Amino acid sequence: MNVTDYMKLPYTRLVQEVNDESGHYFYGRILELDGCQSTGDSLEELYEGLNEAMEGYIEVKLENGLKIPVPEKTEKYSGRI
Repeated sequence: MNVTDYMKLPYTRLVQEVNDESGHYFYGRILELDGCQSTGDSLEELYEGLNEAMEGYIEVKLENGLKIPVPEKTEKYSGRI
């Protein structure tokens, strides 16, 4: 797999709105990719930063022949009982 293939996988993004002494911003991270995180003044800026962080993370792992975690498969339920 290459960077583009990994970027298409459904990684879990945790997004938090933060209001603290440093101001108002958004913080996010990719749960499956340890240390892959970003901040932004808007959600759009945050998602752009997360995508850049994720791409860089994956590139470095691939260049060094290291394993890249993939999202766990989630079961799809039919909704029937």
